[in-house]
Amino acid sequence: MKRAELERLLPEVLQRAAQADQPLGAALDVMAELITPLETALAQVDAVFDPHRTPDAFVPFLATWLDLDGLLRPGPLEQQYPAGLGQLRRLIARTMPLNLLRGTAQGLTEMLETATGVEGFGVRENVTAGGQHRAFHLLVLAPAAAAPVSELVSQLCEMEKPVALTHEIVWNAPGGAL
Repeated sequence: MKRAELERLLPEVLQRAAQADQPLGAALDVMAELITPLETALAQVDAVFDPHRTPDAFVPFLATWLDLDGLLRPGPLEQQYPAGLGQLRRLIARTMPLNLLRGTAQGLTEMLETATGVEGFGVRENVTAGGQHRAFHLLVLAPAAAAPVSELVSQLCEMEKPVALTHEIVWNAPGGAL
C-alpha cells in the first residue's frame, strides 16, 4: 500500500496535516514501508494452504488439520510419512473427497491407494482369507508392491474401516484376487 493510499484512508482534517515534512507524513511513510512485505505475503497466502505448493515443512501441519497426524512419525521431515512427502501431499489434497466415501469398501480402497501410491488394493466384505463367511468382517487384499509401507496400510485400515468391523490383510494379492 502506497503512502497516497494510506493518506486517503485518513479523515480529511488529517489528510491536510499529512505533509512530507510533518510527523504524520513521516509516520505514513514508515507505515507504507511496513505494510509492503505483509501485502506481498497475503497476495500469496493461498499457496500456504495448497498441499502441492506449500513449503515442505508445512505439509505435516496441514495433515494435522485433516486428522491425518496419526499417520506421521516423529523425526526428520523426510522420514515422518512412510510413503514419502510427495505422497502425503497427494493424500492431503484428496482427503476431503475421500471422506465422502468413508466407511465403504470403495472409500477404503481409494484411501489405501492414495496414501501409499500403490494401485491394486481390494476389499471384500463378510469373507475371511480362508473363504469362510464372517459377518462384519473386511478382507483387505494388498499388492506386494505396498509391502514396504505395511505398517501404514495397517494404520489406514484401522483408521478408515467402520469401528464395528474386524479386518485382516492378505498380502501379495495382485488385482484383488486371492
